[in-house]
Amino acid sequence: MQDQNNRTQPPQEDYCTIIAPSMAEAMRQFTARGLDREGYSIAGRVGRHALLLADGDAATELFSGEKMFAATFVRRRAAATV
Repeated sequence: MQDQNNRTQPPQEDYCTIIAPSMAEAMRQFTARGLDREGYSIAGRVGRHALLLADGDAATELFSGEKMFAATFVRRRAAATV
């Protein structure tokens, strides 16, 4: 898509990350929430993550430090015209 100055506008992307104790549960939630019907697809590799919440100089471990599966999904749409 191009704007009035003949420049190409990048597509818009929406992301959704599901954090779950297993890959099976993450995929179950993907389907249960209808993300497949909304046009989302997997954005990259899925694996176990140590999750931290950053707050200024501090970081708090989430889920008591237990590693969880994080699956990120993306929906790409054409940019709106200007």
